[in-house]
Amino acid sequence: MAAKVFISYRRADSAGYSGRVMDRLDRELGRDLVFMDVDAIPLGTNFSKVLHKEVGKCGVLLAVIGPNWLDARDERGNRRLDNPNDFVRIEIAAALQRSIPVIPLLLDGARIPKADELP
Repeated sequence: MAAKVFISYRRADSAGYSGRVMDRLDRELGRDLVFMDVDAIPLGTNFSKVLHKEVGKCGVLLAVIGPNWLDARDERGNRRLDNPNDFVRIEIAAALQRSIPVIPLLLDGARIPKADELP
């Protein structure tokens, strides 16, 4: 049986690509084996808590990395990845804490971040 796949992405950076990846994985694996936050988390729910729970159910996290993933900024100009409440950071940290493999999917010339560029 295939492992459940968690798709982690930045909406402003790669939402369209991530949706296509989800569609393809849904066809290949079945909807029950793919998690992406789009329709899966109801409004009013503790988003962070749900992310931790769903990452824990997965056998692999697919990190969709577009060209602006690493340097995405919040409304104050701070790098989002440096914020402990950044959802992408939470998702990847939750996977690494559980020894769940994180597979980067690089888009549009994006590169793998260097260790010193990550929190």
